[in-house]
Amino acid sequence: MKYAAHDAANIFPLDEEHIDELAEDIRKNGLQVPIELLGDKILDGRRRFYACQRADVEPTFREVSIDDPVAYVLSLNLHRRHLTPSQLGMVGARARDLYDKLAKERQKRKPAGSVPANLPEQKTDARDAVGKAVGVSGKTIDHATRVLDKGIPELAKAVDEGRMAVSTAAILATEPPEVQRQNLESGRHNRKYTPGPGGAGKPEKKEPEKEPEPGQSRGVGVRYANEAIDRLKKIPKNDGLRKRGFQIVSDWIRQNK
Repeated sequence: MKYAAHDAANIFPLDEEHIDELAEDIRKNGLQVPIELLGDKILDGRRRFYACQRADVEPTFREVSIDDPVAYVLSLNLHRRHLTPSQLGMVGARARDLYDKLAKERQKRKPAGSVPANLPEQKTDARDAVGKAVGVSGKTIDHATRVLDKGIPELAKAVDEGRMAVSTAAILATEPPEVQRQNLESGRHNRKYTPGPGGAGKPEKKEPEKEPEPGQSRGVGVRYANEAIDRLKKIPKNDGLRKRGFQIVSDWIRQNK
């Protein structure tokens, strides 16, 4: 019997890179963890299922009864995977989209004139709820939503695989498909993307900056530069202002050595 993946399972990208390794392990040791089904669809264990197929091993299944499959999948997978904020944003955007679809389906099934049920997370925009669940900001969820809604599939894949920041992909998603494809094929997605006039994309080269150490700079304003470095190091590393601040200080130091 063929089994399709549940929509909730698909909010996480499938790790295809290591399926062959898992298949070899299953061939030697058997399937250790049963694949979970919700109805006739795989809720947890897509990779194990495909690995069993490659290993020619009959998989074992376990049926589960879950009220909120999205929350269930999030709780199982968030601690298993080490994802970047951009990748988590994509997960959250897919969860948000699924919650919105489920809410619309429930609304259609309601009898005419009935009072809507009190479902706060799913009656309104689920952006902040899923953002909190996956540990990213609502803005990151919005970026990822734009990538999924307007970007070509290859663009979403680049973010899912950690090859592009979701904020950069969100800008590129506003360009025509051919411009998106050209940037991906040329490898320009490793740079900061700046949209050009008339929709023509223009990549802007962005060289990584090494954080200077206090006391290494020379010239006018050394003390203030070092004080700025000390203060910048107190800003969380994932804050864009920290990186921009180090770039400004580094440029000043190079010009005033």
